[in-house]
Amino acid sequence: MANRTKDLQEMLLLVQEGFNGTSAIDDASIAATDTVLGLDTHVLRDTRTIVPVGARFTTAGIATIRTVTDTQNSTVYTLDMTAPSAGTFTVTHSGNTTAGLAFDAADTVIQAALEGLASVGSGNVTVVEVADVYTITFAGTLKNTAQTITVDGASLTAANSEVLTQTQTGLVTWEVTFTPEILLGSVPADDDVVTFYPRQLAFEVDTGDAAWTEGANPVVRKSRGLINGLKRGEEQEMTFNSTFEFAKMRAASTGTSPLTDITPYECFHQLGFASDWMPSSHGGVCEPYSLDIVLIDTPVCGSEEAEVFVFPQFAFNDISPSVQGGIVTFAGICAAKRPIITSVANNADAYGIIF
Repeated sequence: MANRTKDLQEMLLLVQEGFNGTSAIDDASIAATDTVLGLDTHVLRDTRTIVPVGARFTTAGIATIRTVTDTQNSTVYTLDMTAPSAGTFTVTHSGNTTAGLAFDAADTVIQAALEGLASVGSGNVTVVEVADVYTITFAGTLKNTAQTITVDGASLTAANSEVLTQTQTGLVTWEVTFTPEILLGSVPADDDVVTFYPRQLAFEVDTGDAAWTEGANPVVRKSRGLINGLKRGEEQEMTFNSTFEFAKMRAASTGTSPLTDITPYECFHQLGFASDWMPSSHGGVCEPYSLDIVLIDTPVCGSEEAEVFVFPQFAFNDISPSVQGGIVTFAGICAAKRPIITSVANNADAYGIIF
């Protein structure tokens, strides 16, 4: 077994989860400076349908890596009132029902009536009317959740002639907000494929090192006690450990607080803002939680060749983070024999590698 050590001074160390997948752009009008995209046709890992805040993505034919800063997974209904010509209707949510509403009530009136329900509340729903069709979108504390409403139109002319349709279930992402903005010359098109990549916790390292073992144990082949060659022994898992002091830590999480709120402890323990992080392995529910460790060698001279080391499926057996002290120590094993090493021309190319 070979022991390797890497000085981490002025390197970038990242811890990342296993979320990934694709979607399609569902947005016919996209312009430079946009920071919002409509999505559909999700093919996300483990049949998920919700894109997490902090996920990174690229669009077909465009190399720019963008980060999701907000998602719209809220429940949406349309209420078509083009048929009734008089009368009233009511709307019920979680057992609470509005007073009678005129067939042609303004959208602000319907919104106020819904906000007045104990199960909804102020700021938790929006109603927009266009040509007698009302779009009802849950927001605020009810945003990105599954909600159900019913309408009673028995008091309308042509009783129950209203048409209530749920257009979004609250369990699927239909829009993402992201950074950086789209620029002229890199505008994607409707139906282009969106490819998603894992969320990360990144450290800009001041001082420290990383050490790992790699290799296998060959076995000497003998025939009647005489050496006649070698045979492959059992593969050996790679161990990895690191202690470093960092100057800056930045992350992306699924929380509603600023994206820097995640901590190393939460990352490695799948807690708090990292509670929905996915393991980097795909071995099923019986396999322990694992993450990928990534080291980006960033030479002082930006034109020098840089290297990227990926240590896949790392499962820790010891971690001692001190965010206040700016020091992190962890150790464990990887479900791999050796790191994946990529050499690139310079720092900019190293940061541009997607993993």
